[in-house]
Amino acid sequence: MCRSPEFLTFVSRALTLFPEDTVLGALQQMYRHGVQVLPVVEGRGGDLLGEVTEDELHRVARRRPLARLAEILTVKALAAPEETTAEPVAPLRLAASSGWLH
Repeated sequence: MCRSPEFLTFVSRALTLFPEDTVLGALQQMYRHGVQVLPVVEGRGGDLLGEVTEDELHRVARRRPLARLAEILTVKALAAPEETTAEPVAPLRLAASSGWLH
């Protein structure tokens, strides 16, 4: 199977996750299709809500494999640096320090 960057970009755009999907289900999709990042879209309009990476999901899966992706995106949004912040902080590092992600 072709694993060129162009192919992986094409596949990751064709595959999508939804906010109600679980961490475990998202990891299964990633393994099945050999991708490490997938977009999460709103079900009705298909608006992009964010993306999740395999590494992020593995950290969450250790404690909450059935957590919904909506929860993951919420934590990422809350941990994202403000636009006026001079130095960006890695969202998951900040979220992990709050005790939610490990």
